[in-house]
Amino acid sequence: MIEVAPEAARHILSAYRIHQKMKLPRLEFADLARAGHVTRWHSVRTTRDQTLAEHLFMVTRISNRLAKDILGPDLDDSGLLRIMEYASLHDTPELLMGDLPSPLKRHIEAISGEDNPILAIEKQIAPWLTEMKNEIQRDHPEHLVIVKLADLIDAVLFIEHEGIGLHAQEVCRGLKDILRQKVESAVRTYPQYSWKIAEALLEELLHKAVDGQIAFERVDQGL
Repeated sequence: MIEVAPEAARHILSAYRIHQKMKLPRLEFADLARAGHVTRWHSVRTTRDQTLAEHLFMVTRISNRLAKDILGPDLDDSGLLRIMEYASLHDTPELLMGDLPSPLKRHIEAISGEDNPILAIEKQIAPWLTEMKNEIQRDHPEHLVIVKLADLIDAVLFIEHEGIGLHAQEVCRGLKDILRQKVESAVRTYPQYSWKIAEALLEELLHKAVDGQIAFERVDQGL
């Protein structure tokens, strides 16, 4: 994947340290109304914009499917509700922050270590989301894995279908590699669950997404 220059990360980190005593606005419920306006994938050429609202919806629905199929009888109604609630809100700080490219996030993390300004800003503008994530991490960390896998599956789907050019292809390959690594890590950490289902679901979504539409149109044409 093409990387963002580390200098950009250093500038962001430096600016954060200068302004870290500033009081940032809190993310409000009313901000959700702009979820259909905030767009993602600014560093990748695509045929159309993906909105934050679209992404949150897809991750929520994919999380629902993965949770039921992977966790099986270990998943109760309250656990499923918590997974879907977190999935539907996991990227809402982007309503104020915008969508930062993943390579830039990695550079910032590498440079800042435990003093990650992105996490600090997210905690300040959406403390309730940080608390929700910490609670899930404490009680059912495997639930966070479900949401992360769903997040990656949606990313692959969008770039596979909407990406343009060699860079988009490289980004998609990188996302698939990350998904595979996350699945392998989950298998090692929680071997009692069938994590390979995530990769099977991705293949289903990639190759059967238009089957229903095509079948409907053929019926309409009397074929």
